[in-house]
Amino acid sequence: MIATKIGKKSGVPDNYTRLGEYIAAAEEKGEKLHQFWIRNCGAGTNIEDLDLALLEIEAVRRQKPDIADKTYHLVVSFRPGEQDRLTEDDLMAIEAEYAKALGYEDHQRVAGTHINTDNFHMHIAFNKVHPETLKVVTPHRDFKILAKVSREMEKKYDLAIDPGMTDGKERDPNKLSPAALNYEAHTWQESFQRHVLKHREEILEGLGTAKNWQEAHEILGGYDISLKLRGNGMVFMGPDGQAMKASQLDRTCSKKKLEERFGVFEAQQAKPRGKGEYLTRTKRRYKPRPLVRHRNTPALWRRYLGKRKIQPPQLSLTARALRNWKMFLLMEAHQDPLAMVLMVAHREMLEVLSNKPTFVPTTPLQSRKVRSGMRLR
Repeated sequence: MIATKIGKKSGVPDNYTRLGEYIAAAEEKGEKLHQFWIRNCGAGTNIEDLDLALLEIEAVRRQKPDIADKTYHLVVSFRPGEQDRLTEDDLMAIEAEYAKALGYEDHQRVAGTHINTDNFHMHIAFNKVHPETLKVVTPHRDFKILAKVSREMEKKYDLAIDPGMTDGKERDPNKLSPAALNYEAHTWQESFQRHVLKHREEILEGLGTAKNWQEAHEILGGYDISLKLRGNGMVFMGPDGQAMKASQLDRTCSKKKLEERFGVFEAQQAKPRGKGEYLTRTKRRYKPRPLVRHRNTPALWRRYLGKRKIQPPQLSLTARALRNWKMFLLMEAHQDPLAMVLMVAHREMLEVLSNKPTFVPTTPLQSRKVRSGMRLR
């Protein structure tokens, strides 16, 4: 099962009554209403009570006139055939678990399940304004809450495990791809994929609020990420040409899932720039960084960057050695003990990441052979 928050569209007023009527009507083409219920309203609990319940909910919401977004719209999608395995009580219990986890247990809400061929799903419209305290509740990092509840409900009701899960355990979202591991092994610099995964929660939280492709491009641009089509899928592209599958960040970032939200893919549209303005404000820029940090690393890293800046473009031995951090350390190891210390530290880290022994020269002779391109035996 997949739980997805449907964010408020930019420029569109928050209309809870319209959403409640939409859930009750199941008005999408080919859709029909399966089950429907109302929670925490004095008006009643059934579809016949909807009109009065909506008036009651709107009365509470009017107590917070300065809040523009007072609705939390959640859609829970199930696998084909699971509608026959879940009773009305089961569905209501599942809805109640999401409500409790999100902090909406005592909030007013309407919920309904829709059937559209094999697309069985549940809509829940929470009033974010508490009916008694009038406190407006907005869950923090709700995508983690939704994933946790989904896994629990799959186990409790013996439902199919969501894609991306193996043997009942969630795949490690921080595991690097072979290409990223290979890049780090050859350069000893942080890969673009490591940069993206480092900001995973922020990126997913931002994408969860996007209403269209352009907003998604803007959010990703803040992390130096370009969204591109590749083959039948979609990739995140870094400024230096490194790429990772978008779905590796999270399955909600796959081409299929994003196009379900925003329609057919649209490339980022160029915007006119005024003086001092940029197309996208990058708050988390991707820059080459040493994979292993040491208290004296910054000084050596500044020396590396300084030599790169003044080095002529011709492919001299020195120029080749300055192509990446690893080659620079190999060149410096014969005269700087810190470079040798960092080489050993990188070797140990890479052995942990790849579970394979990584050769690092430990003598000046071996270092000279590496710099001259000789094969080490």
